[in-house]
Amino acid sequence: MFKGIQYDYSGAKVLVTGGTSGIGLACAKAYQEAGASVIITGRKASAEEYGADLGQFEYRQLEVSSREQLLELAAGLDGLDILINNAGGTQDDEWSHDGFDQSLNINLASAFHLSKACEPLLKASEFEGGASIIGIASMTSFFGSEWTPGYGPAKAGIVQLAKTLGHSWAKSGIRANAVAAGFTRTNLTESVIEHMPALVEEMFVRQGLKRVGESEDIAAAVLFLTSPAASWITGQTLSVDGGFTIGM
Repeated sequence: MFKGIQYDYSGAKVLVTGGTSGIGLACAKAYQEAGASVIITGRKASAEEYGADLGQFEYRQLEVSSREQLLELAAGLDGLDILINNAGGTQDDEWSHDGFDQSLNINLASAFHLSKACEPLLKASEFEGGASIIGIASMTSFFGSEWTPGYGPAKAGIVQLAKTLGHSWAKSGIRANAVAAGFTRTNLTESVIEHMPALVEEMFVRQGLKRVGESEDIAAAVLFLTSPAASWITGQTLSVDGGFTIGM
C-alpha cells in the first residue's frame, strides 16, 4: 500500500473499530496486506450490507455508544496485539445537551472503555515492540470550532487519553499514541470536498501542503506508530495534516 516502505505484521491480531470505510478501512487494509489478522467493527448486522468488499476481514457488529457491547466485544477476543480506536464522528446538534453527551460518549468514552476492556489481552501480547493502542484525533483536538462543541473536546480528550494510557500502561508493555488527522477525504467529507471548494481553499491558505489528505496518509502513520520501529514512542500525538497545525 505504501511506496518505499514495507511492514511485517505477520501473526499480529488487530482490531479496528469503524473499519468499514474511510480511515478505519484504510488501516484495516494496510494491516491485512502486511500479514496481520484483522477484525473490523461496524454498526450494520453484517459486512455484506456495506458497499465495500470487506470479505478479507473478520466482522463484528458494534454500537460504540454501548458500554455493554464494548465489553462483550473484548470478552469475545482470543488475543489482541493492536487496538485502533477509530469509530466516531460528529453528532446531530452537539449544542444540545443530548447531542453533546452523545458525542463525548461515542468519540471519547468508547475509546476508554474498549481500551480498558482489552487491557488484559494487550498485556499478554508478545508482539515485538509491545502492544499498541491508537486513537484517531483531529485538528479540533487543538483548535476551537463552533460546529463541534462535543466532538472537539472529545478529540482533545483522545490526545490526553493517549498520554494517560501511555504513562500508566507502559509497565505492562502497552504503548498508546494518537494520530491527529487533518482534512482527509472520507465518506463524511467527500461532499464538502466536491461541493464547497471555497472552504477547501480557505484551509489551504494555512496548510503548507496544498492537497486534501487521503485515508492512506493516516493509515501510514498508524502503522508506523504500532510497529517495532516506534517501540520507544508512547503517549504522543502525531499530526498528519499537511502542515495545518504549523501554519499562520
